[in-house]
Amino acid sequence: MPSMKRPLPVLILPLLGPCLFAQIVQDDFNDGNDAGWERYSPLAPFGAPVAFSFPEGNSYRVQAPASPNPGAFGPTRGGSYRPNEVYEAFRVEADLVDWDNDIGQDIGLLGSLGSVGLATTNGYAFSYDTSGEGLFISSVSGEAASTLGSDTITLVPGRGYRLVFQGFFAPEDFYGQLVGEVFALDDLETPLAVVFGTDFTYASGTCGVFTSTTSDSGTTDATFDNYFSSSDTDVDRDGMADQWEVDNLGDIFWYDDEDFDEDGQTNLEEFLGGSDPADSNSLSGSLAIGPLDVGVTNGELAVGFSAQAGYSYELETSSDLQGWSPAQGAALTRENGVGTFVLPAAGQEQLYLRVVGSRE
Repeated sequence: MPSMKRPLPVLILPLLGPCLFAQIVQDDFNDGNDAGWERYSPLAPFGAPVAFSFPEGNSYRVQAPASPNPGAFGPTRGGSYRPNEVYEAFRVEADLVDWDNDIGQDIGLLGSLGSVGLATTNGYAFSYDTSGEGLFISSVSGEAASTLGSDTITLVPGRGYRLVFQGFFAPEDFYGQLVGEVFALDDLETPLAVVFGTDFTYASGTCGVFTSTTSDSGTTDATFDNYFSSSDTDVDRDGMADQWEVDNLGDIFWYDDEDFDEDGQTNLEEFLGGSDPADSNSLSGSLAIGPLDVGVTNGELAVGFSAQAGYSYELETSSDLQGWSPAQGAALTRENGVGTFVLPAAGQEQLYLRVVGSRE
């Protein structure tokens, strides 16, 4: 899929239910550049710039040389982030497709990133430590990391992995929830390891990728691909969007198989079907509405969703979330319970979409 170099906010309107909003960014680096990214090379002024390259024109390599003065400037580190996409809740993913396993380094993802700079960077990190062979969620304050959660795992060089990092920080009456997962690229359904952490220090910010040496004189070398970020989170991994749980259940700590309003339908069934889980008279007309799948291919925007028999669907667009109109040129196909709208993507600087379903 060609990279999407600008945010594509997407509004999903499930049948009979509330709206889910997600600001989505994707980049597979197939264009051989990092337009839309801000490179982070804090030791460049001291003669140690980070090298950024695009192996085979379709991935993103980050190589940092040794620090010229670890005592004064700290160990080497580097990365890249998306400065124009700020999330109050974040889901960030990237494939780790190659790295130098002979050097000790932390490789991973950043969320709620802010005040980026030498000795000032704040936020959260989810990383794999090649020297300690472990996964870590860390709070980062002034570039100094403090561990919030960890797990032991060994990643095998030559085998690709997907790193997934999520953070949800609302409402403020409970601690922020963080979760990091690692998947093998040949099995994106079952995580190899899951790490949890709690913290509420940095409730919003940008996302990105990074590398950092684990020794004073070390270097870094890692290659990423298929970057993705969104504001749509599920930190408790129960299949229900966190914000929907807060809006409808009060917090995210209800289980998917519980029945909040005791109407015979589980919380998950009401989420998927678009009914009100706090109103026993609101019953789901459909149990098959799932996450929206959005992508850009060959200049066309594809919007996929779970299509239920007995319902008709329409794709609507808006430039301001106020006025809505049918999407021009949108063509719908349905096959095996999946609906896909396809429409031209050209000329859209910022686009809001919603899929509206109604009984036939």
